[in-house]
Parts: sequence; C-alpha cells; structure tokens
Amino acid sequence: MEGPDWDVVSSRGSSTARTALVGQRTRLRERGIASRVVLVIGVLTALSSLRPRLWRSWGFLRDVLPGLVPGTARSSLLVVSITLLLLSRGLRRGSRLALLGSVTALAASAVLHLAAGGRSVVAVVIAVVGGLWLVARRSAFTVLPQRRAVRRAALLAVVGVLAILVLAGLFTMMALHNPHPVADLRIRRVAHLVELILTVGFLLSLGWSLVAPRRPVRLGARDQRVERERARAVVARYGGGTLDYFALRDDKSWFFVGQSMVAHSVRAGVCLVSPDPIGPVDEREQTWAEFLNYAHDFGWSVAVIGATAPWLPVYEASGLRTVYLGDEAIVDCTRFSLAGGERKSLRQAVNRVAKGGWTTTFVDPLELDEGCRAQVLAMSAESRHGEGERGFSMTLSRMFDPDDTGLLLALTRAPDGRVDAFCQFTPAASIDGWSLDVMRRRMDVEDLPNGLIDFTIARTIDEVVRRGQHSLGLNFAVMREVLENEPATRFDALVRPLLQLVSATTQMSSLATFNSKYGPGWVPRYVVLDAAEFVATQALVMAEAEGVTEIPLIGRFMARAPRPGS
Repeated sequence: MEGPDWDVVSSRGSSTARTALVGQRTRLRERGIASRVVLVIGVLTALSSLRPRLWRSWGFLRDVLPGLVPGTARSSLLVVSITLLLLSRGLRRGSRLALLGSVTALAASAVLHLAAGGRSVVAVVIAVVGGLWLVARRSAFTVLPQRRAVRRAALLAVVGVLAILVLAGLFTMMALHNPHPVADLRIRRVAHLVELILTVGFLLSLGWSLVAPRRPVRLGARDQRVERERARAVVARYGGGTLDYFALRDDKSWFFVGQSMVAHSVRAGVCLVSPDPIGPVDEREQTWAEFLNYAHDFGWSVAVIGATAPWLPVYEASGLRTVYLGDEAIVDCTRFSLAGGERKSLRQAVNRVAKGGWTTTFVDPLELDEGCRAQVLAMSAESRHGEGERGFSMTLSRMFDPDDTGLLLALTRAPDGRVDAFCQFTPAASIDGWSLDVMRRRMDVEDLPNGLIDFTIARTIDEVVRRGQHSLGLNFAVMREVLENEPATRFDALVRPLLQLVSATTQMSSLATFNSKYGPGWVPRYVVLDAAEFVATQALVMAEAEGVTEIPLIGRFMARAPRPGS
C-alpha cells in the first residue's frame, strides 16, 4: 500500500491554515471596531452625565426620592463610562470577559438614560445598538480570561454596585430627614465632590486606555498554580503527545482559547512555546492566530521548540520559519528483544546488572515511602552537582509534586535495597505508553556496575508490555539525520562538518548511539523561528532555556538528564 503524498497533505494543511488566518484577520478587525466604538460610547456617556439640563427631567423619581437622582445618577453614569473605557482594551484582545462586561455596562447606560424622562433617546439607542452589535459579534471574542481576572472583575463589580447603593441611600436619608435648604446644599456639595473624583478617574482611565504600555500580568504563586491546574485539565482531555505533559512546568504560562491552551515562557523578549498548542484539532488555526495576536500585542517575537510535523503548515501559514532540530526515539516495546547481534552490548550490560542482584520496581512517585523518596531526591541533586534542573521542552523539572498524579517511577535497587538508579516517565497516550522525563544514577558509591540506566530502561520496556501498552519515548537526538546520513541539501553539506566538530565533544552523536541500542523509531522534531532579525536572539534564548549554554559531556549528561540540555 502506498503511503500518503506528504506534499499534497502539506499543501492542504497550509491552505486550511491560511483560510483560518484570513478569518482571524476578520475577527481582529471586528475587535478593533468594537474597541473603538466602546471607547467612544464611554466618552459620550461621560459627557452626557456632565450636561446639567439632562438632570432637570427626572420627573417622578425626583418626587419619590428627593435628592437621590441629582446626587447619584450622574455619578452612576461616570462609573459606567470609566468601566467602558477600561473594557475597551480587553475587547481589542478578544477577551470574552470584556465582551460580557461591555454588554452589561451598555445595558446599565441605557437604563440610566431611559430614566431621564425620554430626553436622552439618542444615548439610549447608541447603548442598545452597541450592545446588540457586540452580542452579534460574540464569536470574535474567544480569548478566555485567567481565573484571577474573573475573580477581580467580580470583586470590582460588587464593590461598584455597593458604592452606588451606599451613595444613593446616603443622599436619600439626608434628603428625607433634613428637608431644609442648608441640608440640600450639603447634599449637593457631597455630590459635586463625588462627581469631581469620578471625573478625574474618567480622565485618567481615558489616558490609560489610549497610551498606557501593555504588559502581561505576573501571577503570584497561588494564581500560578490555579492556572497550571486549569492547563492540566486541557492536557488530560486533549494531550497525549510525548511532550505534552511538560506543558505543566512551573516556569511556563498558559494562554487559553476556547478549549485549547498554549504553554509558553517569555525570556528577553522572546516568547518560547513548547510543546505544540494542545486542544481540539479543529481549533488549531484559530488558537495559533489568537496566540500570535496576543504575543505581538506585547512586542514579543515567537519561537516554538520541539514542534511536530502536523503543526508545521499552521506555523508556516502564519509567516514563521520551520527548521529541522532532530529526532525523538520511540521504542516499540511489543517488538523489542535483547536477542541478536545488534543488541549484544545492551544484552551484556543488562545481564551483568541482573546477575549482580539488582532489581527494578515500578511505582507512582506519590506512593513512594519517605526513605526512598529521600534517596531519589539526594541522587537527583548529586547528579546535577548542585545545579538547578535545566531544560524547557523535554523535562518536567520537578519531582513529587502532589498534583502530578499518574506518573511512573522506575527504581533500580541493589541487593541490600539501596536505590542506585531511577527513571521517571510521564503518560503519553498518543503512543499508548510513556515518555521519559528524567533519569539518574547514584554517584556517591564506587564499583557500581556499568549499565544501570540500560538495565532500568530494559526493565521498563518489559513493564510497558506487561501493562498491555505499546511504546516508550526515550531521548532526543539533535540533528541526527544530518550527522548520520549523507547530506540531502547544500545546507546540510555546509553545516555537517561544524556539527561533527561539536558532536566530538558533546552528547549529540552519543545520544543517537545510546538511543539506537533499543532499535527505536525516529520522530522528527523542529524549531519554529520568527523573522530573520530575531533568529540570533531566539537561538541564544533557546540555548539558555534548554541549559545548553554550557553543553555537558556525554558521561555527565547520562548521569544527570535524558534529554539534550536537560
């Protein structure tokens, strides 16, 4: 059977992505219009509240609650106008929360103007038409807010309503209990003071809406964890790639669109994304377009680390450049065997460790007893020689977090029960198995047999089969195709000598050799880069994020992490 024509598939994918990006441009145009319209309505609302003759016709309300309307209606409209000004920025970014707030504020504006006895028909029509138009264009506002923003908006709304009610009650009580010209003068003075404060607030809000710089919100530890768990729900529902669980690293932020999520981190003006956005397939193009709009709004360049082939048409259609990075090793555990000449060195290493009495057991890390947990943590810190965890795209960079349920920890113990090596794996539903997060071996004991890591991985492969699963994701081999095969392009021929020189003193070729012992399938991974003027900065930032600014030698690398730069 012939395989798919990848040129045709790529062409169709690019066409679909371009169509989606055209639709996104339409949404951005609608957001811009909505933002400007709401901004203008906010200004008009403020101006109408300051027109004295508007407040002479409050008719029956003035008779029922003398002193209430002159003291609070004007203030209420100023509050509405300030709210509209602040929400106009959120509308430009496509915020669904800003849409809801704007419609509510416009409805409040219409109600307040209706109470003016019919002389503000134009203001009512403007508010109603504006609100209905926003509702009709609600599909253009798909960016979901952080839960922190929802809480803050709810709190501000409650405080605003309570403040208006308190002022209304205060003015009414003063008017009813002191029906005297002097008391009425005091009420007016208080009302004027409130109006002055709100007018100043309106002017400040107008200036902030027009010229204030845009900066992302920095979350505190509690809010960061809340957002991480929100992202975890997306990973649990739509994730499953070998890198998807690493979207939950603590140094990443999360951008939500519909049911999708983009994990990213901003360093030196470069927005690093890894893994590919996670969510339903039919939301891919819109999610990426929304995220690019978000990143460009802050002036960031965008780069993706560890991108997969299905996402390349989307990235390329958005104007980014894709570059081959290397290959991830995926072992088919159901076909793996230690028999045969190709597995001779691996078989010897595994048998040597087994004959020495070492055994491997498997457990959820959170179920590990305190004694073993202490050994694992000590081994991990010692293997790093006191350094912090490094890596960005292919390691979780934490252990024993109470929220990380369902991981797999392989522990290799000496005959006396001492833990001498371990590997931690994250779930990877797309390969029906597990993805290697981190591997370590003890460094403080002499005469340990060579091959402890090989033994641990071989036993893990057996465990995967025992559990009725299929595959195990291992290390990442940087530029494997260029290093191992004949140059396919002139560019490959030019860079191959340089890569071979670097490979001679780093883990690049050694990792490919290490992975090859298990007879894996190779899955290509890519980096996605922004405009040419950003490439140098992005390369440096990616190197720093992955921890390869000081590239370790293979021996030390094997002791401290399974991923390049991890």
